[in-house]
Amino acid sequence: MKEFQEKNIGYVYILEVADIELPVCKIGMTTRTPYERCDEINCSSTGDFIWSVAHYIAVDDCRKLESLVHTKLAPLRQKKREFFNLSAEDANTALLSIFDKQSEIKRLTLEEIKPLSKEKTGTKKHKKRAFKCADFEYAELLQLFNSLLNVKGRPFGQLNKPYFGISDGHQGVQWNLSVSVDTGIAALGVNLEGLKYKDWPISKFILTELNKRRIFEIIEKIENPSSVFVRFSRDAWQVTSRPNIVEKYLGGQEFMCSALAEGKWEETLREALECLNEKNNFQGRTKQIVTLENPPRNGEQIRLMEVSPHLTIWSPLKLTGNIESHLRNKIEELQPFYDWVKGACE
Repeated sequence: MKEFQEKNIGYVYILEVADIELPVCKIGMTTRTPYERCDEINCSSTGDFIWSVAHYIAVDDCRKLESLVHTKLAPLRQKKREFFNLSAEDANTALLSIFDKQSEIKRLTLEEIKPLSKEKTGTKKHKKRAFKCADFEYAELLQLFNSLLNVKGRPFGQLNKPYFGISDGHQGVQWNLSVSVDTGIAALGVNLEGLKYKDWPISKFILTELNKRRIFEIIEKIENPSSVFVRFSRDAWQVTSRPNIVEKYLGGQEFMCSALAEGKWEETLREALECLNEKNNFQGRTKQIVTLENPPRNGEQIRLMEVSPHLTIWSPLKLTGNIESHLRNKIEELQPFYDWVKGACE
């Protein structure tokens, strides 16, 4: 009986479509973690959406609860699929209501379910920790990012891409947390993309900083400038995708704050400004000749494409010991940069 109960310990999860607001969600169960299951679905190349974890509940019988939820929400279910025609928020409200109206299934805390999940997922050995599956440590990192910044994080990227992670979802200056798929290295960053948002904030930032280069005032105030890096990228646009290009780094590289020279910073800012449409007061993309890193099967490797500048200020994040303390300290370290970039855009 105990063995049967343990086999049913797990989660009922709700997935939402990443980066697009659609009134559709996926409701399922897993005896591992919702993040592992989500990664598995995204890597399965089913041709559907890229999903992210919106909500979940840990229980002692996830199979029974999933069946109960699917039955109750059957009128909203897409034929022969675990997709439901309602938002993740509405689905979570329904899930909690259905759970509260029954008495057989018991809710578990993360502490109660964590040892079992680690035992089940810890038998596989990997040559390097690359977050191929989002385990408890990464799930904890996501939750801490949301709670410490008081946001509902918005995922970006995919596990088969160079980077994936989560941002605060704000239009304009953003906090983000990224993970390198190849190395498993995590970084907290302040991010400003070359997108319209409201009046092209990237344009305001560049013009303001060219007028008075305040970055050096910020660098002088931080305790360890060698741990913070500044990168201005050139994004090339192919409809909504951004293929990798040889001319990615504006200024030719990313810079350690402790080694950034004023002349090089001005040169990089002017190069970034050239990625915006001067005829439209720098509020829009311009076109430049770029070189695709991966030669296409059909078409030219060197192309004329729309481009825009992309600012990232980042610092590596320690993932051992007290992760909450590390993340909190990293937010405090980068807060002056966030305030500076945000202020320059207003």
